Amino acid sequence: MVANRQSPRPGTVTDLINRLLDKGYNQIAQPVIDAIASSVNAGLIQRRLADLDAEAQRLDELGERLTPDNPVLRALLADLETTLRRDAARINDASEPLQAAASTAAATIQRQLALPGMTNAQLRAIGIGWNVPDPERVARLVTYAQSPAWAAQLRQYGPDVLAIVNNQAIRGSVAGWGSLRTAREIRGMTESIPAHQANNLMRTLNLTSYRDSAAIHQQANLAIAQQVIRIAALDLRTCLSCVAQHGMVIWDSSRDVNAPVPRVNDHHSGRCTSIIVVTGRAVNIIPGPQWFASLSPERQAQQTSFASSPGKLEAYRSGQVQLADFVHRYDDPTFGPMLREASLAGALAHAE
Repeated sequence: MVANRQSPRPGTVTDLINRLLDKGYNQIAQPVIDAIASSVNAGLIQRRLADLDAEAQRLDELGERLTPDNPVLRALLADLETTLRRDAARINDASEPLQAAASTAAATIQRQLALPGMTNAQLRAIGIGWNVPDPERVARLVTYAQSPAWAAQLRQYGPDVLAIVNNQAIRGSVAGWGSLRTAREIRGMTESIPAHQANNLMRTLNLTSYRDSAAIHQQANLAIAQQVIRIAALDLRTCLSCVAQHGMVIWDSSRDVNAPVPRVNDHHSGRCTSIIVVTGRAVNIIPGPQWFASLSPERQAQQTSFASSPGKLEAYRSGQVQLADFVHRYDDPTFGPMLREASLAGALAHAE
């Protein structure tokens, strides 16, 4: 029993996790993201975009629109397709290192969060042991980067980006945009979406691998565990689904003695995690809905989800929905069950 030492505060928890995870992620993923950004912001793609700008100017002077079948646009998309295939290969090369870095970080983070400030010698003196799973066993259990589903996602990376870029021409044609506006929208998507999509894929791989690895380390230490609790960052960007689930007990020694510790499910690029509470350690985590209710109306309105959707905020304040109604379950072919923020219509339907 270690009754006089308290577990770290949730803010400290998320700071520690973000610091250690970001270190590994940035070392591996940032060069890939920079290379992908450079591939569309220099060289051939920029020349193609300059050609498109000139074509849009010509069409504008003629009073004509830039349509999806324009040959200059088709030339851009053809070269962009080749570039995106190379970019997908860059993501693939980083996949296994990102997965391994997450597993390594989980070993350090879970030990520090469960028993902060105590050396192994101090733990042995009071009869507590912290088990470290065999890294090779963890690697055999966390295999997203080696899965056919992940390979399929990477094959779809290029077509998905191309569809987003091409859709700007379709939107412009349907909405009656001028050629200059359509070209401007196409340029913006071409220059930003490839790196954004790559970051989303790699972040999700890294964070989901971390959560799987964390559950494995927690499972190995159930002999000293009282609970496992879900933790969210609780900043302005935290979605309503994650706020609603903050502080949720996902495993309890008196309730789940014969059940394994579940992985924390989250959305793509989601930052939620969990901590193991060692028996005899004091921990005070305010549940997300209670924490949010204690905020001032002004601070509640600043939450990104509510700031971008006043209808959601009004439904929450009027009592039509609770935060739990914004938890929406979905399945990903690579990462399995996931949770994201529901739409207003979805939350209202869940509340009925």
